[in-house]
Amino acid sequence: MEPTPTANNMPVRNENFFSTLTEALDYAAQGQTGFNFYSGGGKLFAVLPYEKLQKEAQALAQKLINLGVNRGSRMALVADTHPNFVRFFFACQYAGLIPVPLPAHLQLGGRKPYIAQLERLLSDCQAELAMAPHDFLPFLTEAASGLNLRFLGSPQDFDDLAEGDRTLHSTDPTELAYLQYTSGSTRFPRGVMITHKEVMSNLWAIIKHGVKIRPGDRAVSWLPFYHDMGLVGLLLAPMAAQISVDYLSTRDFAMRPHLWVKLISENKATLSISPCFGYELTARCLKPDEVQTYDLRAWRFAGVGAEMIREEPLRHFAYMLEPSGFDARAFIPSYGMAECSLAVSF
Repeated sequence: MEPTPTANNMPVRNENFFSTLTEALDYAAQGQTGFNFYSGGGKLFAVLPYEKLQKEAQALAQKLINLGVNRGSRMALVADTHPNFVRFFFACQYAGLIPVPLPAHLQLGGRKPYIAQLERLLSDCQAELAMAPHDFLPFLTEAASGLNLRFLGSPQDFDDLAEGDRTLHSTDPTELAYLQYTSGSTRFPRGVMITHKEVMSNLWAIIKHGVKIRPGDRAVSWLPFYHDMGLVGLLLAPMAAQISVDYLSTRDFAMRPHLWVKLISENKATLSISPCFGYELTARCLKPDEVQTYDLRAWRFAGVGAEMIREEPLRHFAYMLEPSGFDARAFIPSYGMAECSLAVSF
């Protein structure tokens, strides 16, 4: 198994930028780039080129439509770092449904607080459909037990549904693309309604003016898909710019932070973003002899955001990684809000 290439035969779409996420994916599907998923051991376990994503999402969209839900209905997705989340997210786009990414982590209190959180989110977003990977399905099932969902299941449960042959209607830019829940740092998370027009406007600003994505760029991310920086910044933006991304799960990063920079080094990635604590945790766990084996000279955009930016951890990270060719000038502080799709300033 080989990851999708960095080089692509499709020119980056600069003029007449896309008006919807489906339009962006339809264009990206004409190239060779896509998403790549790595295990906690640093091994590639799944490759999802944009061409394959488009076909699988459209086929799944037919099955979702066959369930009889109205256009604009909400579908809750427990957002594990896995190709299935991506497939379901874009299937919703083609089916005219509104995906709602939900957290894929147990809170400090364990099972009961997580189930209570899921129940409140499911009720708040008025989900009619819900999907969770196998490991999270018991939590989702219990959370939805008192709610009137039309269908709930694992990815396999949805794949086993009857296929359809209905026409997939084109998406209007004014329609909702997804609901993004805020981080909930000061109150219970609130669902922000993001239209295609809004997210595509923000993606254009990120690609053209913030990150300044260019041919030959490649990204690495461990950010969760249920957070706006992970979903918009490291999933939707690379797709709209037709570049490849390599993913680690947030849990695997937390257990083995060195995998992040190791993957950047191995795949010669140019773009990666993290809250300040990610840089701090990584620097604390690295060993000097390990750093010597990395090559980070290609890493030109080391974004910092999602929390207060502290200078000292970044200085320490740059000092630790200097022997690998990391340039401290790659640090780019940023600020964003789910209410603005993502990016506000760089």
